[in-house]
Amino acid sequence: MKAILNRAKEKTTALLKQGLTPKQLTQSIIVSGLISTIPILGVSTFMITTVSLKQKLNFPVMISLSYLMWPVQILMIIPFIRVGEFIFSIPQNHHTVEEIISSFQNSFFQTLSHLSFGLLCGLDGWLLTAVPVAVGIYWVSLLFFREKGT
Repeated sequence: MKAILNRAKEKTTALLKQGLTPKQLTQSIIVSGLISTIPILGVSTFMITTVSLKQKLNFPVMISLSYLMWPVQILMIIPFIRVGEFIFSIPQNHHTVEEIISSFQNSFFQTLSHLSFGLLCGLDGWLLTAVPVAVGIYWVSLLFFREKGT
């Protein structure tokens, strides 16, 4: 039994590393975390798949992190929308997270058309907050790896 568990652990570790350097693994984690918080439900999996294939990043790590970040994505929808509304100096809409989720569950495209301006505000709020934070974390991690010599 112990041999089976060790072999499963080795295979899982190999799958997660996939021959990537620590820098590439960090890129996979940061990019996945960034994309996973985008305030439009249902697009992160497609985006993560596309980016991981194009940039040759670690897809299993990215998609796993994406699923773990789903609650954060839900929690951040309204704050990102509020930031976007503040930037555009428009009055706040009063959509709730539950309303947005149920609307997406009923009809993805109808929700996009109905809530398009609010989602655009959320996307802008995400771009102006989450993207700079992710870039900052990436540069700090580069300094860390350079310092460690990896």
